[in-house]
Amino acid sequence: MNPLRHAIAASVCAAALFLPSPPASATEAARPSFEAHSELFELVGRIDGGRLTLTLDDWASNEPITGARIEIDFAGHIRIAEAQADGTYTLDATPFAAAATYPLTITVTAGEQSDLLATDLVVGDSAATGAIAAGIGIKEIGIAATLTLLGAVVAVRLHRRKGEAA
Repeated sequence: MNPLRHAIAASVCAAALFLPSPPASATEAARPSFEAHSELFELVGRIDGGRLTLTLDDWASNEPITGARIEIDFAGHIRIAEAQADGTYTLDATPFAAAATYPLTITVTAGEQSDLLATDLVVGDSAATGAIAAGIGIKEIGIAATLTLLGAVVAVRLHRRKGEAA
């Protein structure tokens, strides 16, 4: 490899090392989710694969609650979550496909206990959400581009200087 190519490759590698790698949970962070709780229940919801998956726990003990009835009301439409064998509850997430903030009113009934929870499900633009979750911002991209350009300029000057010396 000639020295010019070697210098350019080194500068590109240095710039690439500056960019943060996405956290292991970047895809998790990019998924729309919510959390709602009361003195009785804690409910966490996450959209994944076209389904809204809900996990319901006892607020005081953090023990999972199975066999509950979970009704989600959004925009005047009531959906009832289906209990799954793994202890979670699911429902179709198609109504939450568009980027928006969805105010949710959730009624949880478990045995003799019942409570009303309110939260917002924020569904962002997938491209913007992915970049934010990856931790890569405009500043980091600009610095990496500047380092790459600087390395290329230095490499060209070294190449020209070598040509003048010959």
